[in-house]
Order: sequence, then C-alpha cells, then structure tokens
Amino acid sequence: MYWENLVFDAAMPHEQGKYWEELLDTETFTDNEGGLETRLQFSGGRYLDLCFPTVSDPEPASQRVFPVLASSGCIASSDAGKKNPPREERNDIAGRQYFVLNGSAERARPLNLFAVELHSANPERDAQFWANLTGFRTDSQDPTVLVHPSGTGALIRLVPEMQPKTAAKSSVHLDLRLEPGDDTKQIVEMVQEQGGTELDHKWGEVPWRVFLDPSGNEFCILPAPAANSQP
Repeated sequence: MYWENLVFDAAMPHEQGKYWEELLDTETFTDNEGGLETRLQFSGGRYLDLCFPTVSDPEPASQRVFPVLASSGCIASSDAGKKNPPREERNDIAGRQYFVLNGSAERARPLNLFAVELHSANPERDAQFWANLTGFRTDSQDPTVLVHPSGTGALIRLVPEMQPKTAAKSSVHLDLRLEPGDDTKQIVEMVQEQGGTELDHKWGEVPWRVFLDPSGNEFCILPAPAANSQP
C-alpha cells in the first residue's frame, strides 16, 4: 500500500482547503458539495492529496494527527534533523493544530510539509506498524521516524500521546491506497496480526475500509486505483 491522503474533517471544506493551498502551494482538483481535495506534488512524480470532506460536526479537540511545516531553508539546516526541533504551534481557520519549525517564516510561503505526527501509546511499536503498511523505512537515527524509500516527501513520525485515545474520532487521519494486485484479505490479516483492528463504523456504505492502529488512531484503506494511475 502507499500513503495517498491526509484527511481533515471539515465543516467549511472550501475555506479550509484554500487556507492549506496557500500554505503549501497545492493544486485543487476537486471542489464540490462533498468537499475539497488539493494535491501536493513531491519530486519523482509522487504526491500527497490533502482532503477536506464535508463533516457536519467535526471535533477539533479530538485531533491526534498533526502536520509539521517548514521552509526549504529550515529543512536544509541541521536543526530540522534533530529529534525534537524547535517549533511554533499554529491553528488553521477551523482550529486544526499544526506546527511550523522555528526558522521558517510563515509569511515566506509556500512552506513544505516536513512531517506528519501521529500520537501513539508506544511510538516504536507503532512506527514499525506503519512502516510495514506503507513501505516507509525507519530512520537510522530515530526508530520513531519513517522515511519514504526515495528519501523525499513528508516524514511520518510517531510521538508519545498526551492522553489515551478515546472513542472520539480524530479530526485528521491518513488514508492508504492498495496497489494493483494487492490481496485485500492478506492486507487485512496483516493489519490485524500487527495489532490493528477493523472499525465497525456507522457511516453507511463507503468504498473504503476503516481501521485502527495499535494506539486506536483511525486510518482508511482505499481500493486499488485504475491500472494507468500512479502513486
């Protein structure tokens, strides 16, 4: 599977999506009553879609996934590579929290999506879980940080949770996409063998399946794309 979407529950999908487009210089490819989707391009033809589906009653306080942004100059500096680089807390127009690494002037847009942090009850355990699902590799200096095999794009970082996950759905989550030829049954078994569970949700018929990682964080597994699509 590969990491395709970073999803923000949104009562104001157009406004929230445009806020992030300005931050990251992404490109809209869907904007309708169902929500807004905007694409962040990485080198080598890779991309990550930021999705803002219309959710009538999102819960900002339940957020457990946090974007970390940085300027190109800051990423190139030694500070960005530290385990806990200095940063400043921000909120978007819907109250979703994100961080900007110090040394990154937010007015000097666009910024880069440096990392996405997931709250975890056991960061090293969950980093291995996510590595097995996404194909990302564990950073040699920090087993809680995951890097795409190409070395490009946003990191995935598991950080100690402030409090255990409750029944409230996180207002931000990740979507993974099956590769053509993937055996869905084997994928589900792998998720479960490594401590994940499938969520029996009440959201009606949807073309994806919803799971929880070992710390209870929601994520979705989407069906494989058409044969001519590229991850």
